Amino acid sequence: MYKRLPFLLLLLCASNLRAQLTVSIIDVGQGDAIYIELPSGGNVLIDGGPSGEPIRNFLKAKGVTRIDHLVLTHPHSDHYRGLKKVFAVADVKNFYDTMAENIDAVGDNNLRELAAAEPGCETHFPVAGAELKWDRRVTVKVLNSCSEVVRSRDNDVINNCSLVLRFYYNGTGMLFMGDAEAAIEDAMTRAFKSGLNSQILKVGHHGSRYSSTSKFLARVQPKYAYVSFGADNVYGHPHMEALERLWVTGAAIISTTGGTQSFTIPAMKRGQILPVEPIFSGPAMTAAPRFVDMTLTWTPDPHTGIGLNSPAMTQLAGAAAPEIAVK
Repeated sequence: MYKRLPFLLLLLCASNLRAQLTVSIIDVGQGDAIYIELPSGGNVLIDGGPSGEPIRNFLKAKGVTRIDHLVLTHPHSDHYRGLKKVFAVADVKNFYDTMAENIDAVGDNNLRELAAAEPGCETHFPVAGAELKWDRRVTVKVLNSCSEVVRSRDNDVINNCSLVLRFYYNGTGMLFMGDAEAAIEDAMTRAFKSGLNSQILKVGHHGSRYSSTSKFLARVQPKYAYVSFGADNVYGHPHMEALERLWVTGAAIISTTGGTQSFTIPAMKRGQILPVEPIFSGPAMTAAPRFVDMTLTWTPDPHTGIGLNSPAMTQLAGAAAPEIAVK
């Protein structure tokens, strides 16, 4: 019996590791890439950044050769280019896409061709309000998507077709916004109400002034806000207006400019009360990230009422998306 104790302890430790959820907000420069390790042992990759090397290096360092769920939030190059490399270095089982086509791009269609040609890979077009059965212990809700065909060269229309996902595990909500802008935030606030509440927020559109509105943040109530962007980028991300709205919430703002940031939601212990507090790691956690009010090198549109009649708004309004209970 005593000889078996080390083996049983090893199994118990392995079980606890599997029961945790770990998220890595990957440093890919000016873009998005998020890797999620599910309690069941499965994994999720949301976007791949603007080039193949950062995501390839990340997956190689972790020994990842299989992706169970690969998500393209929307067809902009700072989100899809790196995903092409993923098909070359990993076995992809499921590809999740929005039905927005960027008329001015060909790379998004190249990526979709790779998904179609991947042996054993199934393509999905989830609708707003759907629940994705990725792990029996984790609730994954789709809060926005263009699940009907949208063809446009308007960047705001494409951004507002972003697949927005909310994860919930052991009392912690995690909201991943893609590049959805204010109009979609407002629509989601009306559609999902308290179902937006999330302790952890991956900030929309790299901290653009056209996302992260005060009304939306008041509904989400984030404690930690991750901003993915490249240092000295030409767009001036993150914009000071968005940062100020985030500061008002009291959330800790964490950036990827210092490197990949990670957090883990541990397994529940007997008698523990929800929520289980996340464990954080990453260079920006040891020192507060510094933001500067960067000068824009381009002249943005005024965005007055932008997106109010966008295809994404129409689809979200008609989706079977009842209010989600807080859980």
